[in-house]
Amino acid sequence: MNTWDTPGGVRDLDPARLAGWSALISSWVDRMIERTAGQVGGAEHVRFFNPLTTTPPGPLAERRISWDAFPRPVKVRFPGDPAGARRAADEFRSLGSYYGVTFYAVRDGEAEEIVLRYRPQDEYCEWYADRDPETGRMTRIVFTSEGHEYWRFLADGTAAFPDSGAAPVDGDRELLLRLYRELVGPQVREEDLYFDSDIAYRTEPGGPLRLFQRRGDYNPYNVWNTTSGLAHLTHPENSLYGEISLAAAASVPRAGDDGTPVTDAGRLVCCAGLGDPNRFSDPTISTDVNDLVRQGLSVTLRDPVGLYITAFDDAAVSGPGGEDVSSWWRPIRGAGGLTLRAEFAPPPGAAFGLEDVLVNGLPLTSGGQLAEVMTMSLFGAAADLGQGPPPPIPCDQRCCAADENPDVLTLVAISAACPPGWHAAFTSGPVNAPGLALPQHSPALSLSPASPSYIRNIRLAPGPIA
Repeated sequence: MNTWDTPGGVRDLDPARLAGWSALISSWVDRMIERTAGQVGGAEHVRFFNPLTTTPPGPLAERRISWDAFPRPVKVRFPGDPAGARRAADEFRSLGSYYGVTFYAVRDGEAEEIVLRYRPQDEYCEWYADRDPETGRMTRIVFTSEGHEYWRFLADGTAAFPDSGAAPVDGDRELLLRLYRELVGPQVREEDLYFDSDIAYRTEPGGPLRLFQRRGDYNPYNVWNTTSGLAHLTHPENSLYGEISLAAAASVPRAGDDGTPVTDAGRLVCCAGLGDPNRFSDPTISTDVNDLVRQGLSVTLRDPVGLYITAFDDAAVSGPGGEDVSSWWRPIRGAGGLTLRAEFAPPPGAAFGLEDVLVNGLPLTSGGQLAEVMTMSLFGAAADLGQGPPPPIPCDQRCCAADENPDVLTLVAISAACPPGWHAAFTSGPVNAPGLALPQHSPALSLSPASPSYIRNIRLAPGPIA
């Protein structure tokens, strides 16, 4: 292996840009190895490697790791109310609220408060329903698992990631616009895709303005990727950078106070702060990677790095009279089963429309119902590099469960008290937290950012804007 390929093996890039993309992925892998080693007390604890710089003695053993596509953090907040969870999953949220900041558009020295929106669909799968402008009825439902980083690279090349250390490679804004028009619609204008002012933020009222994005930078939250369409993922935790980060962090074994290895999915993600304990993906990813490492293997991500839509249960979907609608599901981006984008839509001349379709016997009203019968995957890889299993380290975090809904967990430092309205999780009883319903199919190697500090992946500058 001498190159990291594009997600899904899409053939968008010329050789120079493909080399730039590969260098970017390689730099992230190396950075996560170094950062994880610094966090856990040394490289001897880490079993994550870059196959571009470390050649295994034999073929990599590949592992598909899968999880449910509907966002569990939304689902657990609506116990017994799946329709309410679907409605909540379709409601846009404020990016500023997620990070605890207020965003501003800065023009001619004047700052105007703005709202940037994202979808709360955080299992690396997001969706959008096109509707007939006259009737309001759905005409197609589109799903994507493409991380924002690839689209930012298309716009600005490696300059979009100034801290990566990758050699300068230009983007291709003509290609970016062409893909938007192909995937979203011909109505997309080039100027719609970029910030028309500097974007800044404040962490507190009256505080200094700090730079977020410059005028002319690609805007991942543009209207054609949020309220009026879908090109790629928008949730802050749905990122390729986060995928790599979690894989690296999960390659460190953990042990309890008595030295017993921490192997349960829920306990492990809480013990090491591995992503979001409320998701389907992060706990199961962490467990799968950690299990390989405890067997003495070193782990990495299979090329190409990406998150993929790998299954759609068409047996759960039918026409109003039981008609077969399996042909309505169509992968449209990604090669070799690595689906990055798919849509569900009636073919020309269909006798009925989307809202006549039944999903598990209920009328189709939202993309969330289809997400409930979809499977997401990523592909890990492992090799025996002759290092053996690393020494485990103690837990440095733990989880608290909400008093009113113990399915909802939050991370705190190992020595910190639970906040008011929360109590300690995993203190006794079953190994899984109450209601932690992990997928029964192959556990997930989903990889997400570990904390809101990952806003730096979208270039929060440390200093004032001026």
